[in-house]
Parts: sequence; C-alpha cells; structure tokens
Amino acid sequence: MAFASARPPETVSATMGQPMTLTLHGAEVANVFRLVRLDENSASSALGWTLSQSPKLRDLAVAKIFGAQLDAADAAITLQHSGGDGGFTDVEIQSGRTFHAIIEAKRNWDLPTVAQLKRYAPRLAANKAARQRLVTVSAADAGFAARRLPPRIGGVALTHLSWGDLAAFSAAALGAARKADERFWLRQWTEHLQEFVAMERRIDNLVFVVSLSRIPLVEDTHSGIDVVEKDRCYYHPVGDGWPVQPPNYVGFRYRGALQSVHHIDSFEVVEDLSKRNRHWHKTDRDYFVYRLGPPMRPAKPIRTGALYSSLRVKCAIDTLLSGAFATIAEARVETQRRRDEVA
Repeated sequence: MAFASARPPETVSATMGQPMTLTLHGAEVANVFRLVRLDENSASSALGWTLSQSPKLRDLAVAKIFGAQLDAADAAITLQHSGGDGGFTDVEIQSGRTFHAIIEAKRNWDLPTVAQLKRYAPRLAANKAARQRLVTVSAADAGFAARRLPPRIGGVALTHLSWGDLAAFSAAALGAARKADERFWLRQWTEHLQEFVAMERRIDNLVFVVSLSRIPLVEDTHSGIDVVEKDRCYYHPVGDGWPVQPPNYVGFRYRGALQSVHHIDSFEVVEDLSKRNRHWHKTDRDYFVYRLGPPMRPAKPIRTGALYSSLRVKCAIDTLLSGAFATIAEARVETQRRRDEVA
C-alpha cells in the first residue's frame, strides 16, 4: 500500500549536508503517514500497514483483541474489504480458521452504529474461524462504548479499544522490537497516533507530577531543572514503570514544593537523548520527549508533604493550582477520593 496524497506536495527543498524539508499544503510533513488526511481512514490505513510490517504489534494487537496469546505470524491484513453486504471494513486481520477480527475506527468519541456492525457479523460467521471478534476503535473509553453498544452483535463478541489503548501496546511493541525496519514503522505509527490520542488527552485533567534534580546530567551544569526551565522540555523512558501513553499535563516539584504545571503541547520518541540535545543524557532505549507549554503556577505555595523524594503521582489539575490544598500529598488524596467516588 502506498501512503501518498492525491495532491502533489507544495514544496520539497534540500540543502547540501542538511535534512530535506517536505511541506504539504503549507505544513511541514515529518511523518510518512501524515501524507494522507488526518481522519479515521488515515488511522486505519496506517494501523493496517504497521500491523503488516511489525510482528510484535500483530502479536500484541491479537492478544488484546482476543484475550489470549495466539500465533499471528501468518495473519493476513486486509484494508477496505468489500462484501455482499455493500460495506467496506476498515481493517481485517485473519489467520486461517484460527481467528478473524474486523476493526472499525472513528476519529472522535463517535462509535460505529449497531446497524453497520450487524452487516459485518455474517462475514465472520461465514469464514468459520475458531475465534471471531468485532472491534471498534475511537477516542471513547471502554465504559462509554459499553453503555452504547451491546457485548455481542449477530452472535459475535464485540471489543472496544480507545486510541490510548492502541498507543499503549504500540509503545510496548516498539520497546520489544529489535529489527531496524520494524522499529522505523512502529515509530512512524506511534507518532501518527499522537493526533488521535490527543482527542482523549484533551479531556484528561490529571497532572503527572514528578521530582526534578539539580544534579548535572552530564559533565556540565545542565540539570533536570534546566531541561524544564531553559529547554522547555521534559523526557522519561517509555514503559518500565513510566507512562506508555503521554499525559495531558505534567507538574514539577523541586526545592520542596510544586513549582509549575505545563500542558504537553507535543511529544516525540527519541532513542539517544544526547543527539536531541548535547546537554542531555546519552541513552540507548526509547524515551518520550515532551514539548512543554507555558508554566502555570499554583495560586499559593504548595509543599510536597508526605511523599518520598522520587515518588511520581497524579493529581487533578485544580487540586494543584487552586490553592485549596497545602501539599501535593493532600491533592493526591483528594484526587483519589474523587476517582473512588465515580468508580
């Protein structure tokens, strides 16, 4: 499958010794999947392509969909497949009579209609695979989807995934992949997903609060505090106890208190941080690098409280900025109380 725009790029320029810059309709294109529209069709096409190129992603996706570890090595990926029902499925993944799933994606909180999904259920039944599944994907979470869609349609089980779910196991696939070409496509896909995960991130008001150090990162005076205050960035490993999906907001505590909260305006995945900035650590694993928005300061000083020095916590943004709580520890307790209340 070729990822290309129906209209030619407006500008392609290159200078000897410098990376080429490509713009499309006036905007810079840094990702091959951005050459098509940013809608559910572009997302499903990019997902299908990456599934075909990444065994790790196929394995994780199949395990997530069917709730079991299945052999997906020889699975066939089909895009925009038409049938006698008159419809075109976004993505199908099938391995003979072992499993068969049909995936329908929506960009926002929309969901496919029951009528649409009913058209596709007979296709699964006709193929007689041992495991069959209808899968919906959108910015909506599983609870939202469960209230609007039945658990089975036409006798076929239904599973809902959010863009955040896809981002999580795509990041896990990237962390596990070792082949250069597989990692390349997983990076492109993970970055492309940023546009769709943003739909979920905009409604999440939790702040990921971390502690910063004044200890130099390398053999100079640049510290973790400088990364935030001077570079207007923050970075952390992907997974291994750290988030596998970028948060919406990040807060920084040092000198015994919360200093600022920032919206994460954009992110990228970087393997060697020192190539991104010579003052940063030299690394050989994947890191999220966040571009931070302007700092938001608490209405009044908010001390750390009863938290050990390196603990990372999540707090509702108002509990940190409103001045209603004296410590981050108290804000954390209030945030958990609210979450328990609606659980």
